[in-house]
Amino acid sequence: MAGGVTFANASIIMQGDAHLLTRKRIRDMATATTREDCLHVLAACGYATDYATDDELLDTARTQTLTIFQELCEDPALLACVQTIDQLTESNADQSLAQLATQIPLIKTASIRAYFTTWVDMFNVRNFYKGSDKVFAGGNLTANQLDLYPHLSAEQREDAIQERLDALGAVDKDDIFQPNPLFWWYLQRQKELVIIKAILISKRFNYDVIWLRENLRGLYEQFQ
Repeated sequence: MAGGVTFANASIIMQGDAHLLTRKRIRDMATATTREDCLHVLAACGYATDYATDDELLDTARTQTLTIFQELCEDPALLACVQTIDQLTESNADQSLAQLATQIPLIKTASIRAYFTTWVDMFNVRNFYKGSDKVFAGGNLTANQLDLYPHLSAEQREDAIQERLDALGAVDKDDIFQPNPLFWWYLQRQKELVIIKAILISKRFNYDVIWLRENLRGLYEQFQ
């Protein structure tokens, strides 16, 4: 991409200021009485909303986000890791994790490299608590180091894992001379999609506020 990291960050910062979800926008969607009212908020955030189903809307947004990242990211290894995780499924996990293990050491920025190393560690930690003894390469933790949260419930454990990754993803997110702002924006968009999905489901099935609050637990507070 011509223009370099600074240009990429300027582009994404301008887009983020106008389009990223805020707490107010999330509240407006959560308290909206109809799906159409939710879509008005999403349209103001740059989402394509002319779709009959929520899945089509979310799939389009996910593809659009990845496309923007691909256009602006100048680090081939970072791009490969993002693409690999985007396509990760249970059936291709072995191949995807092997691909990550080869690409993570090639990521140019140390803090982003640390994020993906920890991402693999947390993947292994999750598997450990599910009873698996398989340890994928690419992380730092060995098999006997995976019991990181022995005294936490499954819910608390997931919160702790996500906190750890969120902290790493936010490193240098305001440094326009590093690729971190672009990477942070991509991670924020992934969180947006989780929130949007939960809100649209709640409107479709008329779930109450308690259900929605539980499904947004820990996410809402991360938005400004």
